[in-house]
Amino acid sequence: MSKTLYPAIEPNQSFHLPVSDVHQTYVETCGNPDGLPVVFVHGGPGAGCGEDDRCFFDPAKYHIVLFDQRGCGRSKPLGDLTNNTTRELVADIETIREHLNIDRWVVFGGSWGSTLSLVYAQTHRQRVLGLIVRGVFFGTPEENRWLWQQGLSRFNPEAYERYMDLVPMTQRDQILQAYYAMMTSGDAQLRQRASYEMMRWEEAGFTMLDNEVPEMTDDFPWHQGLLEAHYCVHNCFIEDRPIEEHLAVLRGMPVYIVNGRYDMLCPPAKAHQLHQALPDSHLAVVDRAGHASKEPAMVDALVSATDAMLTRLA
Repeated sequence: MSKTLYPAIEPNQSFHLPVSDVHQTYVETCGNPDGLPVVFVHGGPGAGCGEDDRCFFDPAKYHIVLFDQRGCGRSKPLGDLTNNTTRELVADIETIREHLNIDRWVVFGGSWGSTLSLVYAQTHRQRVLGLIVRGVFFGTPEENRWLWQQGLSRFNPEAYERYMDLVPMTQRDQILQAYYAMMTSGDAQLRQRASYEMMRWEEAGFTMLDNEVPEMTDDFPWHQGLLEAHYCVHNCFIEDRPIEEHLAVLRGMPVYIVNGRYDMLCPPAKAHQLHQALPDSHLAVVDRAGHASKEPAMVDALVSATDAMLTRLA
């Protein structure tokens, strides 16, 4: 019988934690305060956490921590790029852990959240009990080019045509850079339009299910496109320490890897590479799933992984 999300729950506490002179990170805790600690690392970059993200974990057995990364979700200020790099986000995760007096925890992240989870685990190995990653993304130039320039266009040429339409002909060999320039130009209207078209393009490869893209409105979350472009145009700020060159440090911990077979944004090749580097890890390539974490087959695989982690660490 396939597993489903655990029932909806409310936070035990929620607060804004100052992590710099500029940024206040939104944090919430749910579930059993005496349970196995787990931190949920959301994707995007810039997406923020949703209420149903709490539900991948058994609330009777997990102490669940969720947070919105700098510049997004309920964190403040929205869309601010000041000191907003992977290094700072890793430091924020440590600040949250220390603030909550958690010694060690499980780290769970999907898509860009898998990137940040891997970098955090490599940086603070002694603080990580186990790792669960979905839609594995190493943040390499090759992967970014697949997403924003070439690869995905082969599967959805109609959406690609619209995505390119906002970019002058002379800049179409560097589409992501062109979008980033539009979103940082100081023109709020152009920023809104560029963010919308960039997110519309990503949505075209997001799920195997019917996925209706919302129309652009005045309250469209422009910050998500801005943050995603900011990180991807800089190759996730980790070119000086590539994830794939430091995987050996993760050996010895329980690692569960989940990837959709038909994930167009983060194809399963990186998940396979991670599994090869960590022979004791568990790899589930989900045949009836794409990138979205809430597709039924993906939910089944992810909840199975969080339940299995409980068994491993009990």
